[in-house]
Amino acid sequence: MAGLRKTLSFVVAAVLLCVSLCPRAIVRAQAPAPPAADKYADKIREFEEFARARMERDRIPGMTIGFFKDDFTWVKGFGYADLENKSPAHADSAYRLASITKSMTGAAIVQLAERGKIDLDAEIQTYVPDYPKQKWPVTVRQLLVHMGGGQTGSGVGPENVTTKELVARIAKHPIQYEPGLRFDYQTSGYNLLGAAIENVSGQSFEAYLRENLWLPAGMKDTRIDDVRGLVPNRVRGYDLADGSIKNAPFIDVSSRRGGGGANGTVPDLLRWARAILSGKIVSKKWADEMLAPVATKSGRWVGLGDGDEYYTLGWLVRPVGGNFAIHNEGSQNGTDTQVFYFPEKNLAIASACNLQFAPTFRYVQRLYEIVTGEPWNVNFYTRERTDAPIARALDSAYNYGNSYFEQHGRPLASDAKELTEAFAFFNANVSREAARADFQKTAQRVRDARHPVGNQNLIKLGSYISARLRERNGAVSFEKYYKAGAIPFFADYVRLYKADATVPKAVRFTPAFEKLVERWNADWARTWNDYTRHLAITPETDFDAVGARLRRDFAGAEVYPDFTNAIQPIQTGMVAFKSAKLGIDLYPHSDELLFNWGYFIILGELSEGGRAALKEIAPGYERPVGYFKRAFESNPSGVMRAKTFTDIGARWLGRPEMAQAGLEYLSAAVELHPKNAALHEMLGDFQLRKGEKALAEESYRKAFALDANIGKGVSVDEYVARKMNSPAEKKN
Repeated sequence: MAGLRKTLSFVVAAVLLCVSLCPRAIVRAQAPAPPAADKYADKIREFEEFARARMERDRIPGMTIGFFKDDFTWVKGFGYADLENKSPAHADSAYRLASITKSMTGAAIVQLAERGKIDLDAEIQTYVPDYPKQKWPVTVRQLLVHMGGGQTGSGVGPENVTTKELVARIAKHPIQYEPGLRFDYQTSGYNLLGAAIENVSGQSFEAYLRENLWLPAGMKDTRIDDVRGLVPNRVRGYDLADGSIKNAPFIDVSSRRGGGGANGTVPDLLRWARAILSGKIVSKKWADEMLAPVATKSGRWVGLGDGDEYYTLGWLVRPVGGNFAIHNEGSQNGTDTQVFYFPEKNLAIASACNLQFAPTFRYVQRLYEIVTGEPWNVNFYTRERTDAPIARALDSAYNYGNSYFEQHGRPLASDAKELTEAFAFFNANVSREAARADFQKTAQRVRDARHPVGNQNLIKLGSYISARLRERNGAVSFEKYYKAGAIPFFADYVRLYKADATVPKAVRFTPAFEKLVERWNADWARTWNDYTRHLAITPETDFDAVGARLRRDFAGAEVYPDFTNAIQPIQTGMVAFKSAKLGIDLYPHSDELLFNWGYFIILGELSEGGRAALKEIAPGYERPVGYFKRAFESNPSGVMRAKTFTDIGARWLGRPEMAQAGLEYLSAAVELHPKNAALHEMLGDFQLRKGEKALAEESYRKAFALDANIGKGVSVDEYVARKMNSPAEKKN
């Protein structure tokens, strides 16, 4: 999943050295392009050049990727389907689809609901009686959106099991908390939904999907994976282990019927995207139900991040540059898959590769940008930290408001009262005065305003502005915002109502905001220029030259383009230090970049070459804890949350060479999270490895005092003695 991918990007080891062992990517020759392809010929060539070069750097053995736009479809294979036998990947290569299967399971459940055979709000035991009642009721809908109470057992291992055995295995792991409270991504819930499909339909999961989904969609090459059967064009899967490409461990995923058991091709994924809203699978009414966001009991949208990507009934829904988009993705041993569909553009992009956790998203993003001529997203950064809530409000209103309008063809607010309240909220909270008076509360109110708990005020406001600008200027003219973003969107709305005396005061902004957005629009026109619009930041970037240009272009601007998402993934070699230093210079309040820089300092100091690089790039740099503190102050719930420290610390515990680095890292962690027992315990582990027994004992006692459960039922003295004398510690 996307959240997992992002977390992993922070724990990438080997920052100092990156030796490429991947074979040079090859491209399998395809049939000659038909005349209809002429309009895309140059775009396709540009993407092919990008893919050839990038796959080698990303060490992806093989990949198939393609798109359809209106009636034109293009799919191509790159690299190897089988490294050992040098068999090339091609358009019809068959990959494990992993969690993209969930979109099919979700569609099947919704289809059965439309046919009156399943009630989405009934308990799952209604359709899977073998699954025992839990402490709290668990509904079909809650399982579809991963709010089923933290089911921990997926029910599958590396071998095939029957549906009955699958349910029995899941039943051994009771849910952990009341369903409906929070998003907790689990495959087990979808495996139960797969069992429900079988029980309700009287067919096997595969037979039902083939008859009711795949054949109507024209998906001739999709099936439930079968490790013993002969699957045409099946690729071999790989993992990256200890710095080299290895064959992926054997896993029979066929038992993950509903959660991730399908196998298929990129052309079939494109057919799936084309079919899902066509009426072939479910009616428009039920498609709307399938893609509608669901809220937690506390009134926040369910999904990745803070509901940034809604997890609906089998699909992820998100704005891409203001466009309404649905997608899903999958990752398993030896496979990584993506599918995106943009209904308003009649465009879909799908990819599959044979390496788990491969950065395939960047290929999807680049193909989108080349085909549409638009950036994936237009992000801007505010020089003043107190302006960050204003920036978030503009970005949320534009992206989620316009996405809502695209999806539904109308604004969210149904009457004048709702709209008046939305503008009143904006004028009261989206201001420098509000942020300076109480930054954290203002920032939280702005975050809430996209959710039901905040009355969706920003979506109401943004979708209304979208409607008015389309009405005044036409849909074609509106497309300029997909290239320019939120600031011109707001500036043009201000111009619109200033030129029209009939626009009520209730749907206007304050004079202070009007002046602010006018200044920001001027800065944006200067900084979002031809150079920055076409700037691609990669590990090959000349950061000295690019840094000098960006510092010059951004000088004196209150807002300017945000390249954080391009800088942050650069994690290897000398260039990582240069990119990270440029990042914190340009974006001094970015929690991700501040964390990266502190992290790189810790790792850089492990070697003579790293220390020399740090002195050259950032003479007089401060200790990492200083950068970590600033990152935490900027965004306490972001990358600086306790889990980041425990995840990385756990990776370092088994590596003696990381003992000193881990000690400094965990010391910073407990300073930022003094009430987290797990961090104090981990600090004690590193102190013990360094021979600091008295300090280790003190840390263990602090951990126990914070949470006695950490001792698993023993007294504090027994817990400390066990930690101080564990076999793992004796070895060190």
